[in-house]
Amino acid sequence: MTTRTVDARGRLTLGPRYANRLVIVREHRDGALEVIPAEAVPAREAWLHKNAEAREAVRAGIEEARAGRFAKAPKLKAGSKDDEDDR
Repeated sequence: MTTRTVDARGRLTLGPRYANRLVIVREHRDGALEVIPAEAVPAREAWLHKNAEAREAVRAGIEEARAGRFAKAPKLKAGSKDDEDDR
């Protein structure tokens, strides 16, 4: 445990270990502060982190790809409507 002094502007220096890192500062009812290292997630990707079923599907897909298990692509005739949609 270490002690630090909060400056006149309310700032607290945590030292080089936390330099340029994002942290969450949680204030507890008793006034204790908890500093939690964090990472930001882009808003458009946040839904995945909130949806356990979707996260598991992504993890399973990544594991299948690592193992070399890929889905077979449909066999399409050249010039078919489906072929044109890919252009």
